[in-house]
Amino acid sequence: MENYDLLMSCSTSEMLDLWKTVMRLTPVRRECTIERDDGIDLDALLTLHIRQWYAHLLATAPPLWLPVDDLKDHITLTARAGGVVEAALPPQCVRPVEWRLSNWSHSVSHFLDPASPQAQAQYSEWTRGSSQQPAIVDHGRHLTLYSGLAGTAPQLEMARCVTRPEQGAYVFHQAALSTIPAWEQNGPQLL
Repeated sequence: MENYDLLMSCSTSEMLDLWKTVMRLTPVRRECTIERDDGIDLDALLTLHIRQWYAHLLATAPPLWLPVDDLKDHITLTARAGGVVEAALPPQCVRPVEWRLSNWSHSVSHFLDPASPQAQAQYSEWTRGSSQQPAIVDHGRHLTLYSGLAGTAPQLEMARCVTRPEQGAYVFHQAALSTIPAWEQNGPQLL
C-alpha cells in the first residue's frame, strides 16, 4: 500500500460521525436524551450519501487523496499481434493510475478514452504506441496496451491503481472532507 501514510481510515460508524460533524448535524448537548420513532432514519440516509460520495471520490478524485496500490501481481497480460497487449483489471481496482511494461522507456499515467482520436490512432500499426511512445486505452474493466512488444512475452513492471478498501472502510486524504458540503448541496457535478 503505497500512499497510505498520508491517508485517514474510518469505519462506517466513524465516517457517519465525521459526516455529521462536517455538515454540522451533531446535536447540541443538553444532558438529556429524547428518542422518537416517527421520523426519518437520518443515519441510514446519511450512510447512503456517504457511500455515493465515496464511490464518486474513488472514481474521480486525485490519486494522492486515495488508496493506491501496485497490483502487477494480480494482473494477467495477454499478448496479441502487432505488439498489442490486453489486461483485465482485478476486482479491487477502481481505476488505473500509472502503468509500465518492462520494455517501455517511461510509464503511462494518461489512459485514453476509446472514442478519442488518440485511441482511434492505435488501430493502425503505423500510428499506434511503441516502447518509446506507449499508449493505453481504458475500456472500463480492461485495458489495451500498445507496447511495441511483438514476439515476446509482456512483463508488467508497474500497475498502480486506485483500490477499493474492504467493505465498511473509508480511506482518503483529509482534503477530501472539503468536498462533502458541495456534495450534499449539489451532488457530483461540483467534485
